Amino acid sequence: MLDLNELPREHPGIGDALAQAGAICLESQNHTPGVALAIRGNAVADSYRLEWVPLTGPASALWQYNQTTEWGATAIAVLLAKNETPYPDLEAAIVGTGVDFWLGENANFSFQRKARLEISGIRNGSNAAIARRVSEKLTQTAQSDHSQTAVYVIVVEFSRPVAEIRVK
Repeated sequence: MLDLNELPREHPGIGDALAQAGAICLESQNHTPGVALAIRGNAVADSYRLEWVPLTGPASALWQYNQTTEWGATAIAVLLAKNETPYPDLEAAIVGTGVDFWLGENANFSFQRKARLEISGIRNGSNAAIARRVSEKLTQTAQSDHSQTAVYVIVVEFSRPVAEIRVK
């Protein structure tokens, strides 16, 4: 199970916004809590049940469509990274590095970078669109290949919903 409600507890402040964006994206595609998220690619699991608190009121009025899709995908990808990689912690990457986050471990008040994470979201797209996005994101991550760490690319498509996970 992936529970969007965990995000505010694990990532105070930003977690609330990520969870809300994820709920908006899923509900905009007529999904309800408990929907199965299919996993494809290099992942261990073949699906997860998605849970969230159903939205009440016009929460989506504050969100721009593309931003909501990006943040909603981030919500799900952060939870997937915790379950599908050996790295329990994340750190935001600097813009221009070709990735969104570093995966690793917090040890002795110092973040140990072990892998990279690049995330993308598609509100409603075909298998070809997902494959194209994965390819684009794998190419984009070359900017930080000098780190010599693995890179995880996670593309979340909300209409089915499905997540493609690739490791390079």
